[in-house]
Parts: sequence; structure tokens; C-alpha cells
Amino acid sequence: MKRVSYRTIAILATALVIPLLAVQLGLHTQFASATGLNPHHAWLALNILAWAAGGVLAARLVQVLGWNQVGRTTGKHAPQLLVQITNGLIYVSASVGMAGTLFEIPMTGAIATSSVIGLVAGFALKSLISDTFSGIALNLDQGFAINDFIMLVGRPGTTTISGRVIQINWRSTYLKTPENAMLIIPNSVVSEAIVMNLSKPEPATEFELAVTLDFEVSGERAVRVLNAAGQAAAREHKEIWDCKARISELNTTGITYKMQYMLDPFNLSPAQAKHIILGHVERQMKLTGLTLAHPKLDNWSRETPELNHNLGDILNRIWLLKKIQLFKPFAEGELAGLAERMTMRQFAPGTQIITAGDPGQSMFLLSEGLTSVLVKGEDGEVDVATLRPGDFFGEMSLLTGDPRSATIMALSDTVAFEIDKEDLIPLLDANPDAAELLAVAVADRRVASAEGSRKREVVAAERASLAGKILKNMLRFFGRSDETPELARP
Repeated sequence: MKRVSYRTIAILATALVIPLLAVQLGLHTQFASATGLNPHHAWLALNILAWAAGGVLAARLVQVLGWNQVGRTTGKHAPQLLVQITNGLIYVSASVGMAGTLFEIPMTGAIATSSVIGLVAGFALKSLISDTFSGIALNLDQGFAINDFIMLVGRPGTTTISGRVIQINWRSTYLKTPENAMLIIPNSVVSEAIVMNLSKPEPATEFELAVTLDFEVSGERAVRVLNAAGQAAAREHKEIWDCKARISELNTTGITYKMQYMLDPFNLSPAQAKHIILGHVERQMKLTGLTLAHPKLDNWSRETPELNHNLGDILNRIWLLKKIQLFKPFAEGELAGLAERMTMRQFAPGTQIITAGDPGQSMFLLSEGLTSVLVKGEDGEVDVATLRPGDFFGEMSLLTGDPRSATIMALSDTVAFEIDKEDLIPLLDANPDAAELLAVAVADRRVASAEGSRKREVVAAERASLAGKILKNMLRFFGRSDETPELARP
């Protein structure tokens, strides 16, 4: 609301006093002779000017001494609609007083005539009047204010409308929708709807969405995967926080889980937040091999061929190994033995899985959950990356015995499979080319991450050199040979 200065009030007071003094002192005759007007007309002109200045002055005084004081007391501007109504009543009162005093118009007849005209106009402008009084009620009620995010819920079967309040005027309420469009709603419609204010009593509100999985997926595993999706969304957008999943319902389709999260709609709309979280849910389910529940009216005689619902099942372990870049060159039969030997580990949120600088001789395959990569910086540890299911870490410690190069911390409940040096020996014994395949795979990964726009020949030479060094260190670590075999040209 626009503030009125005391300088404006002083000017209006002067504009009121000067015509009154001129009339009282009889100066209107000199004004008439100077302007060529009839003395009576000059008297009317000065009085009309005084009444007009008095009406404007009264309106400004009410705003300064009334509405502005209310704003200072409550910390909020007075509704513009109420200010306009007050000003209108003052101007109408000034006009009536001026007509009765200066023009000696009988007010009784004028009021009776205006009542009939008002009745006819009322029928003609019924919807406009309804919207106006609804706007007055909305402003007085203060159920929502400018910049609040609200949802309008009408009768059953009607569309739910949501958006940020931009303006409330005489006839309509303006909402800015999540689609960045302006929605103009008559005040009478708003007053009849159920209004859910998502910005009060606190700016943040708890939202939820539902995901249904099959009965065969354990609740512990489903909650772990969904929590990881929520954590990933929260790391991507700081406007989302406190994400948690829990069992909500059992039905004929499967088990329904509700993902609850806190969101400030002022900074991120609920529709955008839902899109972000569901996107992470979809990625986590793909990475962990889970699928949504299917209608049980269908006859399903077999499970998904790639994996079983049991996390520790051998098919799940082989499926995970085949997804890892490091083990893609190996046949499924060779990976079956390694899948049986690797150990499943579970980590609570905040647990350090490995610590930078510590000795180690194992690597981890991330099966479920979310982890962060921390490296030492000038001001302490810096979070540089997020690892999701299907990622692996610690491979250099497994292959060459190097100390851990980074700290890996669990952000949510996490399941990872650990492959120790002893677990890898049977694979090296069974396949004479295994060491070379592993060295080349690690070199490919290292070089690909920094490939950039360098020439292909330079990248190939760097890959071959790095693979040779890794293979030499690996053979020494496993006590195989001090002689490095000739690597195949890429």
C-alpha cells in the first residue's frame, strides 16, 4: 500500500483553508472581478474547491492515522480493497454534503430517488456486487494474503485449483499457477470454495505421494530404496527436505508406500517437486531392479527373468556384477562364483563406509541407497559427488592395495556388496586374462572421465600406459609375476 507523507497532508490542508478564508473575508468578489465570473459563481467555485480539498484531506488522514497505523502494528499492509472502499465512502459523503449545503438539494428526495436507482442497478449488477462484497469478506477474514500459495477445493467432481496469490481487487482474485499462467477467479467463487492455505501457519508444508510395490518386495528394502530417492531429490533441490517413506496401505495390488516430504511452495511449486521426486524414484527403481506392482487379475507364472525379489539371491548379485563396468568383459559363468563369495554389507545413514588414507584391499558395489564422496580440501572435507545403485568404489585398493583415495559416507540406509582380495583370487586363477581385463577396465574408466576434447591417439596411448601400470601393480599385489605381459592394443 502506498504511504502518504505529511507534506501531502499539509498541501491539502492549505488547499482547504485558502478557499474558506477567501469566502469568509469576502475576497470572492475580487476573485470574480479578476476572472470575469459572477460573484455567486465565484463563491460556489471556492466552496466546491474547499469541499473537494476537505474530502481528499479526510481520506488521506484516515489512511495515515488509521490504515498505516494498522500496518505498523500488525506488520502487514492493510488490504487495498478496504482502503479504496473507505476512500469511496468519504468521497460520497463529501459529495452529498456539498450538494445539500451549496445547492440546497433536498436530501430526502435525492436519497429516495437514488434508492430506486440503486435497486434497479443492484439487479443488473448482481454478480458484480456479489464479487465485491465477497472481496470485502476475504480481506477482512485474512485467511490468505498476497504471496500465499493456496489450493481451492470446490464441490466433488470439480477441478482443484492451486497457485500463488498475486492480487485481490474489487471483483477478482489473481493466482499465478505452477504453469506460470495468470488465473483470474471471481471473488464469489473463492468465498464459496474450501481454501487450503499451504503458506500458513508455517511457510513450509508437508506433502506426500504414493508408490505401490509387489508383496514380494520386503518393506525394509522398499523403504530403503524410496528413502534414497527422497535423499537424492533433497540433494538436488534444497527446497525439498525431511523426506521419509513408510508403509501406508495393503491392498489387492500390493503394498502402498507414502513418501512424505517438506516443501516451501513459495520457492518450488508442489507440481515441480512431485516431478523431481518421482523422477528420482523411477531412476532408483531401475538401478535396483524393482518395478511397480501389477494388477493381480493377470496370470503371472514367472518373475522378471533378470533378477529375483530377494536382495541376497544369486541372480540379483550376478545382475549387479554385470551392470558394473569393471566386470562387463567377463562371462556370466565366471561371475557366478564371484557373486557367491562377495559379502553383503548394510550401513546406516551417516556411516563412513571407507575413510580416505586408510589401507584397504577390497572394493564395494552399491546395490541400494545413496552415498556421498568426500575429499580433503583446504577447509576440510568437500562433498564432490553422489553415488547411486550400480556405482562402485575402492577398486584400486582391491587391485593394487593402494590406500583409500576418498571418504565414502552413507546418506541413507545403504546396502553394498564387498569384494575382498581373497574373493578375486579364484577368478584370476580361472581366467589367465582376468588381470589384464580388469586393468584395462579401470584404465578406461579413469581416462574416460578426463577425456575432454583430446585427440583419439593421445587418449589411446594414455589408456594403454595407465593400464600397464595398473596391471604391473596388480600382479605384484597378488604375488603373480614381476613381468608385465604385453597388453592388447585398443
